[in-house]
Parts: sequence; structure tokens; C-alpha cells
Amino acid sequence: MSSKKNGRGRAKGGNRRKMRQQDATPGAFPHPPPIHNQITHHQRMRFRCTTAGSQAVTFANLLDSMFVATTAVTGFDLWDAVRVNFVEMWSVPTSGTTTVSVDFPGQLGVAAGDGQITSDTSIGLSPAHIVARPSRFSAAGQWQGTNAMVAFTLLGCPQDAVIDVSCTFRNSSVGPQSVAVAPVGAAAGQFYYRGLDGQAVATTKFPAVANLTA
Repeated sequence: MSSKKNGRGRAKGGNRRKMRQQDATPGAFPHPPPIHNQITHHQRMRFRCTTAGSQAVTFANLLDSMFVATTAVTGFDLWDAVRVNFVEMWSVPTSGTTTVSVDFPGQLGVAAGDGQITSDTSIGLSPAHIVARPSRFSAAGQWQGTNAMVAFTLLGCPQDAVIDVSCTFRNSSVGPQSVAVAPVGAAAGQFYYRGLDGQAVATTKFPAVANLTA
């Protein structure tokens, strides 16, 4: 009995080795494996609020946040689609109370989704802090091209608050999109960041914390 079992074990082991050798042999597959030739990029961007108040941020704003200048007054988005991973906010410590709040809308026009609001209030010198993540069933949790739909709204954004926005970007076969607000005095071929509200560095209420802004 034991010799037969050992014999069967050796036979099975031999078959497994033979299959592995066949898999490793060039030409073992009937055709080349599929590939994904889209570029996908994860980016955490940091902005600072210079004027207290609420602010709606569109998908076009997010795609305009990084661009390449083609002339001194023309710029094109680096990416064709965006998806929001999370928004993180901190308030500046004060002696009173301060609230930070982010709203991922549940309905955009005729499109319904899973919306939610995340907020936190500081007490004393402890800063308010939130990490807001969109539901995967919301518009912000899915791939979006450049459009005027609201990705999220900063409902409560005190002055000097720090806002980190984590997004995943990717390219596609659509034509390049120019930024909504033209840059001024940009260097052709240079990469730039701009405000979270889509405005140029001279007029934005949410300047990017970066060395190349326009």
C-alpha cells in the first residue's frame, strides 16, 4: 500500500513539474497577454484657504489643477479623467471654535448617487481635522472627464485652513482639454499647478502649496 501511494505521489509531482516547465516555455500561450496602455497617476495635492467661506470644486477644477503651458497664455490639462480618493482638512488652532466640513453631493442634475457630509469642530487649541472619502457610488468616486459637475463642496472652510486632495488621474483617447482660465506669463513646455477653484495664482482663493504655479 505504501509503495503504491509513494508511486502515485511521485507521478503527480512529476506532472506538476512538467506543467510548470510548459508554462515557462516561450510560445506556450496562444497569443500575447493583454496590456493596459493608459497612464494612471495618484497625486496628493495641498492647498491653503486665503478667504473663509464655502467653495464648490468641480471635476474641471481638479483636472485644471495640473497643466502644461503651450504658450505664455495657453495651457492644457495633463490628464483626461479624475477620481477623488479623499479630502483631508485642518483648521488653524484658535481660542474659540472652528468647523471644517466637506460635502460629496448625492445628486447631480438627473444623476443620483450616494452623498455624504463629513465635519469636525475644534474646541480650544485643538485644530478641527477631517478625512472625507466619497462613496464608490457617488460621482466623485467614479471616473469623470472635464465637466462642470460638482465633485465636492467645502461647506466650512476657515481662513488659513489646509486642504489636501488625493486624486487618481488617467489619460484616454480624447483630445487635449485647455484650462478654463488662461495662464499669464507662463513658459511654454513648463508644468504648473493652480488653485483648487480652477483660478490662476493671482486670483485664486485656494493657492497650491507648490513651487510651480500659474
